[in-house]
Amino acid sequence: MSKIKIALDGPGGAGKSSVAKAVAKQLGIFYVDTGAMYRTVGLYMKEHGISPEDTEAVISALPGVTLSVSLVDGKQLLCLDGKEVGDEIRTPEISMYASRVSAIPEVRAFLLDTQRRLADEQSVIMDGRDIGTVIFPDADVKIFLTASPEARAKRRYDELIAKGTAVTYEDVLSEMNERDRNDSSRAIAPLRPADDAILLDTSNLDFNGSVAAVAEIISRKTAPAPRMSRFYRVLHALAGWLIRFLFRIRISGKENVPKQGGYVVCANHVALVDVFTLGASFPRQLRFLAKSELFRISILAPLIRSLGAVPVKRGSGDVKAIRSSVEILNQGSLFSIFPQGHRYPGVDPADTPIKNGVGLIAYRAQAGIIPVCIKMKKQKYCLFRRTEVLIGKPITVGELGLHESGSEAYARASEIAFRELCKLGGFSRSDASENNR
Repeated sequence: MSKIKIALDGPGGAGKSSVAKAVAKQLGIFYVDTGAMYRTVGLYMKEHGISPEDTEAVISALPGVTLSVSLVDGKQLLCLDGKEVGDEIRTPEISMYASRVSAIPEVRAFLLDTQRRLADEQSVIMDGRDIGTVIFPDADVKIFLTASPEARAKRRYDELIAKGTAVTYEDVLSEMNERDRNDSSRAIAPLRPADDAILLDTSNLDFNGSVAAVAEIISRKTAPAPRMSRFYRVLHALAGWLIRFLFRIRISGKENVPKQGGYVVCANHVALVDVFTLGASFPRQLRFLAKSELFRISILAPLIRSLGAVPVKRGSGDVKAIRSSVEILNQGSLFSIFPQGHRYPGVDPADTPIKNGVGLIAYRAQAGIIPVCIKMKKQKYCLFRRTEVLIGKPITVGELGLHESGSEAYARASEIAFRELCKLGGFSRSDASENNR
């Protein structure tokens, strides 16, 4: 594996540290615990009688904090004033100290260079609350690990009891909720997922399941894009050229197509040949949904199967088709969907209704969306009449609002993507409430 940076963010008690350690061991990379650094600063303040609420006193004390961090045998060794710190930084009291001091910009600046230095020469997985947003905004993989407050409190409670700490579940839950409020509402580096982070809810996963899920995401995000099949490659070279010639296709924005990773391609639908137009225009292989009726046409069925089509029963909420689409995206492929549901020849796409399937599939796969506008003169295909394929920049999961589930979130994400493709073609879309269904 080449050198990579992995950012693992999330609230307290989500299991970031234990999961990150296990993943680091599995992948043979270094684990960096940023939370332990803030906890150590908090420990210093407590030992010196400095209240974490007294910002000026904390800042004044920073020059006296002698904090050293090293990586030994794949593990982080953290020392305060030359003495290795241990479980004393894992108590609820120090957790609260850490939350308060980490909201102070000067404390964050004090640790920032140290945190970045550790990733300069080796692959690392770093966990915290702002790794993907502040520390490593250029991380190769960003994951936001979360769980319900009750699940997180239970895990932390069990951990403390196992260490012999006298606490109650109710106290742990109360402290966790307070820390969540502090971390989410602070002005500096508030707790939130990076726009391009993948959300992983571990409420219903055990430790091994969480480790496996994180490792699978890392594998998927760092794997090279699947190569075109031999048949598709030949077809793309020969038939692609013919299609581009016959319809005088002019492609704009080809550079916006990421070289790897799974993305949903969201395009307007004008005619049956739109699939071939898109395939001829993209530098990577496209998979797509095709209505199940097409697979009953003896001449057409073998062709669309060889092109990687997934059959879908329209209007039925086809669960199998959704699962197949998500699996393809998880494998790092591009998957094309027409959110309008069927063709609208000669109609301004800005005036057409759309369905929320593109948002649903993007959420399930935690994949970004690439908006594409197919535009032609007089809105009708014709040989030797110029057709434009306008490819927009990918829209991240965060920008789509897909760090939460639900039909409203899917509809909103679908509308955001469709508005972008309309904007590419110079079409002005009216209020979503009038168009979505």
